[in-house]
Amino acid sequence: MAFQVNTKKIAKNTITLYIRQIITMFISFFTVRVTLTQLGVEDYGLNNLVGSIVSMFSFINGSMGTAVQRFYSYEIGKNNQQALRKIFGTGLYLHLLVALVTLIISEVFAFFFLERMNIPSQRLFAAQIVFQISIFTLILGIITVPYSALLRSRELFSKTALIEVVQAFLRLANLSLLVFLNFDKLIVLSILNLMVSAGGIFAFILLARKFEETHTYPIYDKTIIRQMLKFVSLLLLTVLSSLLNTQGIVMLINIFFGLTVNAAYAIAVQVQNAVNTFVTNFKSSMVPQIMASYGAGDFKSMHTMINIGTKITFVMLLMVTYPLMFSAQWILTIWLKNPPEYSAMLVVLTLVSINISSFTYFHGQGIHASGSITKQQIWLSSSYLGAIVLTFILFKSGMSFYSAIFVNMGIGILQNAVNLYYAAKCFHYSLKIFMSTILFRICIFTVITLCIFLIEHRLVIQDVSRFVVVLSTDIIIVPMLSFAIVFNTQERSFVQASLLNKLAKM
Repeated sequence: MAFQVNTKKIAKNTITLYIRQIITMFISFFTVRVTLTQLGVEDYGLNNLVGSIVSMFSFINGSMGTAVQRFYSYEIGKNNQQALRKIFGTGLYLHLLVALVTLIISEVFAFFFLERMNIPSQRLFAAQIVFQISIFTLILGIITVPYSALLRSRELFSKTALIEVVQAFLRLANLSLLVFLNFDKLIVLSILNLMVSAGGIFAFILLARKFEETHTYPIYDKTIIRQMLKFVSLLLLTVLSSLLNTQGIVMLINIFFGLTVNAAYAIAVQVQNAVNTFVTNFKSSMVPQIMASYGAGDFKSMHTMINIGTKITFVMLLMVTYPLMFSAQWILTIWLKNPPEYSAMLVVLTLVSINISSFTYFHGQGIHASGSITKQQIWLSSSYLGAIVLTFILFKSGMSFYSAIFVNMGIGILQNAVNLYYAAKCFHYSLKIFMSTILFRICIFTVITLCIFLIEHRLVIQDVSRFVVVLSTDIIIVPMLSFAIVFNTQERSFVQASLLNKLAKM
């Protein structure tokens, strides 16, 4: 069955998600400042403490949403409405069960442990109220996951983004109301934010109800539940291993090298996360069609989207990282005034690491679409755990703290090899084509652009002038070279159709 790749929809969703990100980031910057002003340091810290505790109970949500979205996209590709209805009903049943378990665990925690935390006695009642409100919001969010996952599978990113932007504005408006209220501001803010969250959840459900598959009741289907839980458990294994790796490196750096290097590494991780967020929007807009094409059995379209997505993502990442890499010290000084020692080099190395680790992201999503993820996820989880063990051994033997990032680079290369191997097994992906049309072209492109930036870095000494020259080259020369070297004729047409035509229309 042929699957029609909708380039206009990918372009629209990508641009919409970037607009949402810019607006919400801008609002969140002011929200933090205003919240601190209105609540005061103590209540602000208490609010964050309760939020951190609640977030511990919500880590499963992301994996559950990914699993449900995979099953939706697969059946959408097959155009199997009856199976889609059954999957939605089963997903709803499963999330109601998860919500109930989460509620019980969180209430046990509140009863036995909340009072034992370092919270002033006069604010304990407020902490209890805020905790209960936060848990109620979390429960509503868990129940909504089948609806929000369906909206992502149906690629309604523009409408969901609008809802999220409105929510961000309303949360900012809630803070302005605190100026005129004499009640406990922490409790009032929690209640107001609950109303905003409930309104957003209602909007998501209302939006999803336009699709026929949502007009059903929770369904207990052993087969689908077993498949979903297996998928989720494997994803959670990798997520937890990755989390252990990330936090384990922080702890090892602290033990062997102290707080100064810890601070520098934290800055590098912040920059890395910001850069990763930049390309996440494009990734999100591509994934539903990759999974749907697998469901339709159209491997040719699936392979084409994976190849194009890999190239676009790499070029986008490189365009973001080049100015940061070659002006790292100057940018950090402008941002932080007195950045921690070693932070510039750590930023450079972590940016190289993220370019390596995200190289086969779409191949991994293709494996998710196939559902045969057991061995792949075990390999990925083992590599994360192996990285932290190897890092400990290197630190113990007297190696520099930079070695932790070099280990992660090596692990990234290993994980890329794992994704490619299982992509070939799960959906007949051609490794020969990957080597010749992706890896070879990208290596040539990287070498040429890197040489250009190294020459500029050597010739231009003054920091501001160097940044301007690097940024100009990054904006003008790099896209031109990517079109000439990285993309073939068919892919150039795809990029033009999906981005340039949409921008012209806007």
